Amino acid sequence: MKLLLFDLDGTILHATNTPGRVPFDLAMRDVFGVDVALHRVRPDGKTDPLIVAELLAQAGISAATDAAMLAAFHERLSARLAETLACGATRVAAIPGVRRLLEAVASDDRFALAVLTGNLEGAAELKLRAAELERFFPVGAFGSDHAERAALPEIARVRSRVRSGVDVPLGDCVIIGDTPLDHAAAQCNGMACVLVASGRVALAELLALEPAAAFADWSDAAAIHDALTSL
Repeated sequence: MKLLLFDLDGTILHATNTPGRVPFDLAMRDVFGVDVALHRVRPDGKTDPLIVAELLAQAGISAATDAAMLAAFHERLSARLAETLACGATRVAAIPGVRRLLEAVASDDRFALAVLTGNLEGAAELKLRAAELERFFPVGAFGSDHAERAALPEIARVRSRVRSGVDVPLGDCVIIGDTPLDHAAAQCNGMACVLVASGRVALAELLALEPAAAFADWSDAAAIHDALTSL
């Protein structure tokens, strides 16, 4: 069996926000009292705790190291995201073609699926539900588990083992993402990596990393399924 570890933002789903109603920015103001903008950093592949630290550093604040404040931010981000989803200020959708691939691998007993994302867990769950993808992912690892992305694959692997009773070796785990940081996390953990240029990183840049496979988008679900099977 292979364990497929899927990134969220830019890989399998995409979120858009009404200007001035970005949940991350609103939660930063609620908890830290600063007006910041998520677009001022490049979040691709980073965990939410690292993004918080980067935004606070720009504002001259070091409170990102405070665990209690980060827990409060987790709570407020979930609340703000639920609020903006409810009023339509945030919209989340599955990236075209990905649902077909998820249906294929979820029904294939050679694979188990898990989430591997820098999102805090509450926000990740809300996004998955909004995109109607939550049924594919019984377990996962999140930015709320560890600030360093490279630490998350093992957390996801252990949670999958606890749930299924199957101990998938590191070499049979595959990280599926859209950024160089996804590839770096795979390398750190001795895992294969499949990259899809469905986010903001160009295919040429992803190919230069020499992943196990790379695709321009999710349009050829059969080819991606075949690639995952052959790893």
